Amino acid sequence: MISRRDGEAAFSPFVTIRLFITPVFHDEHMPASSRPLSCTACAVMLILACMAAGCSNAPSPVTAPAQGGSLAGNSVAIKNFAFDPPDLTVKPGTTVTWVNQDGTSHTIVFDAGAPASFSSESLANGGSTAFTFTRAGTYAYHCSVHPSMKGTVVVQE
Repeated sequence: MISRRDGEAAFSPFVTIRLFITPVFHDEHMPASSRPLSCTACAVMLILACMAAGCSNAPSPVTAPAQGGSLAGNSVAIKNFAFDPPDLTVKPGTTVTWVNQDGTSHTIVFDAGAPASFSSESLANGGSTAFTFTRAGTYAYHCSVHPSMKGTVVVQE
């Protein structure tokens, strides 16, 4: 407990957690010197459990296939520092989705001369981005973080 200047009591988050946990684990047989350690350990476990449960406001990423194989349809997997498949042929109006299955971040950037321009934000593991191809043509692209990673989408009737 922390006392304020106005004489009222205020509680820090640690004290609040400690007060919540202490009655549960109070044991007459436990030496008094180990009780605060027990409470601290419980508080740490509680915090770690909340973090592991995903206590965040971040949107859920697109889930990749469990087998680690290629994605179906008009999707491109980003794995092992490569696009899979590296070349894709689609019809106009098709939306292609790139899903990062790598342990590092990647981007999708259309090369100069493509019929349209596109540059994705950095995609962390599990992240995805999509683009709808409305015009026929060849769209060469690369990862701006790893320029040796290249792919092509050919849009034809």
